[in-house]
Amino acid sequence: MARKSGPTKQHREVMEFLRLGGTRVPAGLATKAAASTKSRLRDKLESGSATQQQAAKLRGGLKGAAAIDVDDPANRKVLDGLLGWHQKLAGRKLPFPRVPPDIGGFFPGRISGTILPPFNFADSIPTLLANQSDPTLTVSASVNGQISASAVSAQARGFNGGGEYARVGIFFHPMTAGTLTISASPTYSFQWSTNSLNSTLVTSSGSVGLTIYGMTDMGQILATGGDLYENWHEDTAGQIDFDFGFDVQKSLSASLNVTPSLMYICFVEVNANVVGMGWPGSLATAKAVATVPSISYAFEAQPVLMA
Repeated sequence: MARKSGPTKQHREVMEFLRLGGTRVPAGLATKAAASTKSRLRDKLESGSATQQQAAKLRGGLKGAAAIDVDDPANRKVLDGLLGWHQKLAGRKLPFPRVPPDIGGFFPGRISGTILPPFNFADSIPTLLANQSDPTLTVSASVNGQISASAVSAQARGFNGGGEYARVGIFFHPMTAGTLTISASPTYSFQWSTNSLNSTLVTSSGSVGLTIYGMTDMGQILATGGDLYENWHEDTAGQIDFDFGFDVQKSLSASLNVTPSLMYICFVEVNANVVGMGWPGSLATAKAVATVPSISYAFEAQPVLMA
């Protein structure tokens, strides 16, 4: 049986020309987009942290709540055990999932296709809470489709927090107004934990998502669309909580009305954030990794009404 050949170089060049609307991607656009995204992530993290600090102060003012005496020698063994549990989770490295290859395809009747690695860009973006002690942050992003983000709060006493973010994706530019739909089926793993005594502030949050940004040549984000494969936000004080999932595969699509005035970046992302008060007090971990075999796109032009 004859073996099917892949798309020719000429076919790939034609499809890329159509996907980019016959234009060139502005120089440095990916770097500018990363800077805009970093600003968004920092604003979100610091806003959430401020809200949590206010909540923690209110909880701490409750009367009649039984508090754990962290200075009591009788509690030391249990406290050390809780710290060891956190350290075990913090030291675990999630392996990248393996996925079967995606052959891609072409959809007649509209501009569409499937992009295989190497993708157009890969970004990694750290986010730290201003003027705070540093958590342990690790991240990676490769145009071959592997992305990871990990955040572990500091054990030293004192308010600390931050996160990591990684994404991989493609560019799109329409020749005319219409609707852009992207889809992807990454395989991903995640793990998070919170370990809090009394009413001590703690947060673990993260996500795996599919997103479209519409941007100016300067990287300003003016339009967004997307959905989440996985999402968590755990901030319950005085408890131990955790969850995980390994080699999860889900399919999502996201659509956005697009115009030639903007350049669009389409990507799969992983995000991990933590906030803690050190130990004894509160500790948190957040980790997510994903392997992206392909990103598909489909563009349908807006009908032109004749006078």
